[in-house]
Amino acid sequence: MFYKRVFLSLIITLTIVSFCTGCGDSPKGSEPIATSGQAVEAEVTASTGETQSPPDEPVPYKSAFTSTDGSVNFVMDIDRTVGASDMPAVQVRPHFLTGEDARRVAASLFPDADFFEAEPAEANNFSKSEIQAKLSRWSEYANLDALKKLYGDSASENDVELINSFLEEYTLLYEQAPAENPHTPCQWEMRNSSVYQLTADELAEASAADWGNEVSAQFSVNGIPYYFTAAAGNGSNSKVNMISCYIYDGICPRGDLDERIFSARLCRTEAPSQEQMDLIKSRAETLLSSFDLGQWQVDEVYVQSGVQSGNDAEYWVYVKAVPVLNGFPALRYPQENYDLTDAQFVFSSNGDLISFMLFSPLEIQRIENEAVKGLSIEALLSRVREHLEGTDANHYGLGGILQIIPEDVQCNVTVSEMEYGLSRTKEAYRYVPSILLKGSAEYIGKETTYYRSERPEVLLVVNAADGTIIHG
Repeated sequence: MFYKRVFLSLIITLTIVSFCTGCGDSPKGSEPIATSGQAVEAEVTASTGETQSPPDEPVPYKSAFTSTDGSVNFVMDIDRTVGASDMPAVQVRPHFLTGEDARRVAASLFPDADFFEAEPAEANNFSKSEIQAKLSRWSEYANLDALKKLYGDSASENDVELINSFLEEYTLLYEQAPAENPHTPCQWEMRNSSVYQLTADELAEASAADWGNEVSAQFSVNGIPYYFTAAAGNGSNSKVNMISCYIYDGICPRGDLDERIFSARLCRTEAPSQEQMDLIKSRAETLLSSFDLGQWQVDEVYVQSGVQSGNDAEYWVYVKAVPVLNGFPALRYPQENYDLTDAQFVFSSNGDLISFMLFSPLEIQRIENEAVKGLSIEALLSRVREHLEGTDANHYGLGGILQIIPEDVQCNVTVSEMEYGLSRTKEAYRYVPSILLKGSAEYIGKETTYYRSERPEVLLVVNAADGTIIHG
């Protein structure tokens, strides 16, 4: 989440918490908008006041009201509500990743790569050619001017000294390294994670029970080193069930020098064109289909950019996808009991894969109901308002930090977006029809805006069948 935080009169070092819908203590000292306990409203449920549209037909929805304690001023300003439809209730279960799953996904991402068993960072074996590649790469940045072109003003002479010490160390390692490839071909078998993380001496003292299961591989494509991992929960922790692939070549100066070098090489381009964005999205969709880990639908494609030094901007294209269950896509919102089922690619403008992550794949266990008859949109939005009225200013961005702001602060929340789709309940691995509301918040003092959302974030999710809140 990316927020624009404006702290003009005080320094706050606590982490800003994101939107949540649980109940907290009412804030102290906030100035009420209306008489305590009274909601102030002005509501329009259709484009004209003369006729009422069918309850499930998309219409504008506008409403203004205040929380019961007066600490939050709400505006619901949804241009068009979504039309309700009969969606299924689906019972699912976690799909625990196997070595074959890992092999298939890795081969889909990089069909021409030679995959080798990953080695612990502190016990990595390198051939002469691999060490030479490191030396060549790092030596380009063994002076402050070059390093500042990579990092900007955060680079220092201490960093240069560190790079030079690495160059000396790896020059010595080069003399002892084998000319031939020292790595073992990846076997694509789940093993105890400790073998990928610990040296032989550490393994002798470790307990395998403290680790999960995974298969990890290292490889290079077009001179770019990658690290691939598929981790599966061992039954006691189903949250550790994910696939990741990212650029990595072992220990390096500053801890991120390699990452910065490859990001600069691949991502310091022109901003991606729409044609490039479309091609990248299409490639991601093809890859997701080839993984054979359920059906997926791309729900977000966007560009992030950053400038490390001067005018050298870097562009990253994000492609995100959600699972599709019995023909209907899931909504995207945070979960705790089993991590949100989600896939995410990051590409350069030219289509180079920077990273990939897939969390918590699912299997359909059974279809409980092919077409759940949900409440009308009007009834659901009424439940939304009832819930929001019962919240307070601690819920929408600043939380406990409110207590240390030396003046009364008013929280204003605008509910601006609505989605209709499947959401997973917290109590079980079960997806049900639901509506998701997004909005933005701001906290305003007498002369200072302490917090303002940069873009709408999830406020709450409501079960469309019975109007209950689905908590993350």
